[in-house]
Amino acid sequence: MSGSATNAAFDPREILPRELRDFLTITEIDHADFIVDALFRAKFGEGPPEEAHHLACLYRAPDGASFLAGYSHMRPFGDVYLSGGSCTSGDTIRRMQPHERAAVEASGGVWFWLLKYAFRKYADDCDAFFGHCGNPRALQVALAAGFSKTEHEPVIVNWHKPLHESIRRALLAKVVALGEF
Repeated sequence: MSGSATNAAFDPREILPRELRDFLTITEIDHADFIVDALFRAKFGEGPPEEAHHLACLYRAPDGASFLAGYSHMRPFGDVYLSGGSCTSGDTIRRMQPHERAAVEASGGVWFWLLKYAFRKYADDCDAFFGHCGNPRALQVALAAGFSKTEHEPVIVNWHKPLHESIRRALLAKVVALGEF
């Protein structure tokens, strides 16, 4: 079953702390290029992936206008999900009112909440989440959100359900063999 089917009652507002809910929301979008293309190209030099699942964090300004605050991609890869292509918009963060920006920073940041959303939304769809994280600041955020380091740096993992150690080793080996994603 897909995340939307298994988590039909999932309310994304449950993920965000109360102090962020008036001006941030996180949602899955079908086609990232419509909303995410400019940010993704600025960060990675190419367009966003075509495969599902695209997560967008949107900021609602005081005048009601919406702006992309962050993006993360969760790619199904058999029995695991691969987290990648994550980026935040400095322009949108700077657009926030000082108290909003402070609340976002104090609560872990935009990417932290995108990861928390993904871990909740897709928990029933995979046996683990893997990421590829070489940036020290990003790693700090990923670890705070629920990822753990592996012996195969820069591969990180979120073991969100109990699995036999041999299954864990096999899943990790599969992802390591894939290389950078």
